[in-house]
Amino acid sequence: MMGSSHAASGALAGAGAAALLAPAVSDGGLFDLAAGVLVGAGAALLPDLDHPQSTATRSQGPLTRLAHAGVARASRAVFLRTRTGADLGGHDRDGVHRHLSHTPLVALAVGAAVAVSGLWWPLLAAVLWFTVSLGLRGLGQCLGRGETRRTLRSWPAVSALAAGTAALLVWGGVSAPFTGVLVAAGMVVHVLGDALTRAGVPLLWPVVHRGRRWWMVRAPLTFATGDGWQERAVRWACLAGTVPVALLTLAA
Repeated sequence: MMGSSHAASGALAGAGAAALLAPAVSDGGLFDLAAGVLVGAGAALLPDLDHPQSTATRSQGPLTRLAHAGVARASRAVFLRTRTGADLGGHDRDGVHRHLSHTPLVALAVGAAVAVSGLWWPLLAAVLWFTVSLGLRGLGQCLGRGETRRTLRSWPAVSALAAGTAALLVWGGVSAPFTGVLVAAGMVVHVLGDALTRAGVPLLWPVVHRGRRWWMVRAPLTFATGDGWQERAVRWACLAGTVPVALLTLAA
């Protein structure tokens, strides 16, 4: 799916996590809800760091291009070491896009790493800044119009707004464990969203299925990635669903 659709699904997942889990792992209140929506939306773009032209890869210039190179190299190496004779390696036959970063296991591992490393507040602030900046870009693609959209495409403007938001979230008590949950949830819904498309995702990795460890799982009904009506329906359903979930969280 497109970045805007992933951001919308991540916002819904993050709002749901704030409603269900924040009281157990954080004490930020309204700040937890803001983190849920923005960090969830941003984390839902992270798996596409394996693609050179994705929103995540292009978001922070040399920093995220370097991150893309590392993700691509790791994905290729893991694919080559774990593939079976029947694994093809995806569209480009290199085991990069829609491989390692598109597995639930990696999503959970990244979330756990954030939960632990974020106990040192500067690292937590850095994670919040990066994911919020991605969330603003992704949601801006969904909702932004005119000057708003231009602002949310501007690297200095988004980075500054994300830095201010991250500072408020840290000050407001958003915890490292809760942030880890949001990152994992956003990445998982990205994987599930891509399972709705024709290319599929290695949802079962590292389990071997039908002779393949990198079996691309697809939903029974799929659609092509792009701005077709099916993907627009998913995007707007997620955005619409985020509103009542957020209101219920505030009313609780």
